Amino acid sequence: MNDSRSKSQTVPRTGRIGRLARLALAGVFVVTFLSFVGPDGSARFRNPHILGEPLAWFLHLTMFAIFIILVGALAQSLAGPETRRRWQVRAVVASIVTVAIAALIGKITRGSFWGFPLADLVWWFDVVIVVEQFVALIVAVALAMPGCEIGVWSQVLAKLGRGSARSEDTLACIVGLHLLDAWEARRKVAVS
Repeated sequence: MNDSRSKSQTVPRTGRIGRLARLALAGVFVVTFLSFVGPDGSARFRNPHILGEPLAWFLHLTMFAIFIILVGALAQSLAGPETRRRWQVRAVVASIVTVAIAALIGKITRGSFWGFPLADLVWWFDVVIVVEQFVALIVAVALAMPGCEIGVWSQVLAKLGRGSARSEDTLACIVGLHLLDAWEARRKVAVS
């Protein structure tokens, strides 16, 4: 049996408090989604005023950080720990190139770097990552999976016979779900 697989099977499952925290965080992602997705789609993002909104930048940078962590987690699960950093660097480079191409197309076709297609690209990126995080949190609750919700995909891949199950914790778990799980596990042992 794979060492990482046996390790993930001996990890205590998330308790009620951990699952409630994940549901609350899923609610935060729903509210975030509803704050920028509406009937006009990405049109609101095309207005240059969005570039001056700190909350929009916070959203973009947070979604980008989650994306890079997710790429690393998937690479490590599918191809081993040595691939994590390499795939994260590739994801950053590919993102920069994609943004540059979209900005150049906008400048050539519409006279402005910001607008279509760059604003739409950023909007769609944010939508996809927010939805991915919501789904990951719901699956993590359903599986009672400890650690960061980003690790849920390696768990699902392992259950499908692809890759190894890995728990994402420490730095990857930005909101500290792994700390809550550890506290809850210690509390459960102390009560027993």
